[in-house]
Amino acid sequence: MKKIKRILALLLVIFLIAMVFVTLYCAVTGSPYFMASLFVMLGLPLLIYAYMFIYRIVKDKDEK
Repeated sequence: MKKIKRILALLLVIFLIAMVFVTLYCAVTGSPYFMASLFVMLGLPLLIYAYMFIYRIVKDKDEK
């Protein structure tokens, strides 16, 4: 299980780095997809953080 988590974390980091470059490319070229890529680049890490935060709260309640 630990190996799977590491692979998934690495894939997520690669995806986020790729999204930075896609957003930069869209900004420079004036693409209409700039706002969508900006939303994904900023929104995805926030959603992941919120999911982890809620999971931690629910997990603590189940243990008590």
